[in-house]
Amino acid sequence: MRHLIIDTDTASDDAVALLMALREPSVFIEGITIVAGNCTVSQCKKNALVSIEKAGMYIPPVYEGMSKPLFREHYTLHP
Repeated sequence: MRHLIIDTDTASDDAVALLMALREPSVFIEGITIVAGNCTVSQCKKNALVSIEKAGMYIPPVYEGMSKPLFREHYTLHP
């Protein structure tokens, strides 16, 4: 079994990948870290929690990370 920590911005493509990883029997997700990307960090966290709920599996811990990039302004179409 592979043990993973997933670092994501949980936009639509990442939310699907997260669902797939949660449902994969050979993978155990130790934790999920959320960072701002295509959406705000708070929206990304909500997306991750909904993905986990929809997967209907175990609930890995979710940690909120950076709310903006280190070296540039954060730009998003979804404020």
